[in-house]
Order: sequence, then C-alpha cells, then structure tokens
Amino acid sequence: MGTKFDVEAIKKSAGTIGALMNDMSAFEALEGHWPNAGKFMLAVWLERLVDDRRNAIVAHAEHLKLAFEKMEEKLNSIANDFENADGDNADKISSSMSELEGDVIGAVNSFDTTTESDQHNYTHDDEATSPHANDPHDSDGYNDNLNDQVTT
Repeated sequence: MGTKFDVEAIKKSAGTIGALMNDMSAFEALEGHWPNAGKFMLAVWLERLVDDRRNAIVAHAEHLKLAFEKMEEKLNSIANDFENADGDNADKISSSMSELEGDVIGAVNSFDTTTESDQHNYTHDDEATSPHANDPHDSDGYNDNLNDQVTT
C-alpha cells in the first residue's frame, strides 16, 4: 500500500498559505497613529499602554506573515521532493517538516531583534543610536521603555 499525494494541491495550498498576510495595509495604517490622551500622569500611562498594544498588534501580524512565508517555502520544497520521491527524499521530506518550526522561530526572533534594536521599547540605548533614543517625551511611540516611571 502506497501513500497518495497531489503535488499540485500541495503547491496550491502553499501559495494560499503564503499569501494570507500579503495585504498588511491595516497593520501599516496603525503604525503612524500615536495616542494623545493629555499631559497628566494617568494620560501618559494610558498613552504608553495603548502604544504598546498597538505595537504588539503590528508585531503579531509581522510574525504571522513570517510564519506563513516559511510554511509556503517548506510546503513547496516538500511538494518538489514528493515529485522525485525515493528513499532519500522521504528522509528529506521528514527533515523539512522538522526544520519548519526552527525556521519560523528564527525568522520571528530575527524580526524582533531588529525591531528592538531600532525602537528600544524594552532596552536602554546608551549609545543613542536611534533618533530621540531614550526620550520618553518625543511621542514617537517606539522607544518609550514601559519599565520607566511615568512622568509628565
């Protein structure tokens, strides 16, 4: 008894999955909106909280996009391996599935490291490598460390 598969269906599924987050316009539209609740302690706290959640939504969308792109790559690789399946390719197919999780985690970690390096949400930028580094009053919404005390 052999395993049945449809290479074209796998490739079509890969393309569908890979395209799920192609339209990022809703998330890109969120990036440019900074809350302005006022200049008293509660308002500043609320601004920071809203800003942090907005950034998290955008980052989650980017994470999904990366995951779906990696899934598309692996599914296409698997489909190609199925087309030429023999004993060695069966091992490659199994290896591709095992590598998928690591590839997604690696891509997400790389994205997060680059984002943190640019924005300094959770780390101090002693070298002031980004514009307005460590300035909680610049209202850019990206380098305000949420661990810092709220001031007005």
